[in-house]
Parts: sequence; C-alpha cells; structure tokens
Amino acid sequence: MKQANTQRAEAVRRFSDKARTLRGLVAKNPEWDATPMLADRVTWEIARFAERDAIAEIVGDDVAVWAAGVELVLDELAGGDLLPGRIYLCGGGSRLPGTATALRDPRFWKRLPFSRPPEVVVMHPAMVESITDATKLLVDQQDVTPLGLAYQAIELQADQDALDAALRRVLRAMKL
Repeated sequence: MKQANTQRAEAVRRFSDKARTLRGLVAKNPEWDATPMLADRVTWEIARFAERDAIAEIVGDDVAVWAAGVELVLDELAGGDLLPGRIYLCGGGSRLPGTATALRDPRFWKRLPFSRPPEVVVMHPAMVESITDATKLLVDQQDVTPLGLAYQAIELQADQDALDAALRRVLRAMKL
C-alpha cells in the first residue's frame, strides 16, 4: 500500500512539473494575449469532430493521475475525520471525459474516509446563487471558477468595508 501511495505521489509530482513547465512556456510566449484563445479555439474545433470515447482514451492516463492527486489531497484534508458526502467539480477540466467517473469509481472513494459513496456534482453557473449574470454569457462549468473568484472578491471587499467602518467609529469615539 505504501509503495502504491509513493508511486501515485510521484506521478502527481511529475504531472505538476509538466504543468509548471507548460505554464512557463505559455507565459513567455510573445503572443500571450492571442495564444490562450487560439489554443481554446483549436481544442474546441478538434473536440467538435472527435468522438468522446476517443478523447476519453487519449486523456485516460492524465485523468488517472489527476484522480490520484485528488485522492492524496482529500486524504490529507480529512485528517482522520469523515469527508463530506459531495464532491463538486467546476472549471474547464471538469468537462474532460472521465473526471466525474473517476471520482465515482469505488477504487477511488473506498480508500478515503467517506461514510458512503460521494455524490459527484458537476457545477454550473446557476449554482452560484449570490452572483447574477446579466449578460447570460456564463453558461458552462468552466464559468463557475471566475464566478467563484468574483464572489470571493465581493466578500473580501464587504468584510474590509465593515472593518473600516468599525475602525472609523472607534477612532471617532476615541476622538483621535
């Protein structure tokens, strides 16, 4: 078991190293502004004509490494306690064939402290109830990530505004 965990950890490290290298190459590209959109467009065009099973076969090993990484992180987060009964997926990667299936697989969740099989939910923008998209452009699970970041920014600003107001009241009361 320990050897399997070590191998999984090594696979996750290699995957992280590859991702870091790729991010560095993209960031150094002189056409930084156009490249991500072009890559997304090419991926989209290929995905339109590719069969879902073929894509699943191509990314199968990467999904397995990803699931092993998720398993390691969840095990660490659990810290000996039970994990919640739901796993929420969002972001563009959650569209890859096999991501949700990998987390529903008993080989994944039985090694973790779940009281029952976890419900795996792929999020969509309507699930972020506190932010409304007036443009109606946010329609997919990849749009949940920016919505979540916007929500956090709003919450942080609200917390700071409340704290600033409280500090001003204290200063006024102290006549400083």
